[in-house]
Amino acid sequence: LAAILLVSAAALPVMAQSSANSVGLGVAVGLAFPQGSTAGISSTDWKTSFNWGFYVNIPIISTLHLTPSSELHRLDGGNVTDFALAFKFIVPLPRFDLYAGLVPGLTAVSDLIAPNVGLLAGGSFRLVGNLDLFVQGKYSWVFEGDENLRVLHANTGILFVF
Repeated sequence: LAAILLVSAAALPVMAQSSANSVGLGVAVGLAFPQGSTAGISSTDWKTSFNWGFYVNIPIISTLHLTPSSELHRLDGGNVTDFALAFKFIVPLPRFDLYAGLVPGLTAVSDLIAPNVGLLAGGSFRLVGNLDLFVQGKYSWVFEGDENLRVLHANTGILFVF
């Protein structure tokens, strides 16, 4: 009886992981296009800024992934860091995955920390066994007082899948 329980307990994690893809770590580069301003964040409309960041892709099920991220870019008010948790809804295809999602988070610039929310869309393509290439666009709103700053992010990067 103990042997049967031990074998059953060892098999449960394997069955739970079989429905989702593997976890991945990624890095991306791209451009950020801000528009508008808030108290503490000033912006020249649509002035381009270099954007880069780190990502972790955590599959919950094959069609829903959580993606915590940290992205860095520059505005007239200084260096900006966006921390976010994307809820990505995946359309899996044989060698290409399309996705769209909701991205809530925080934006930090100088002494200001403001909430943000955004929408994203993109796709990933399997380059080799455990390396994916992805392209995505994100449009986010940073809220501070009565004003908001809108930022369009266009990124491409690689994702190392475990």
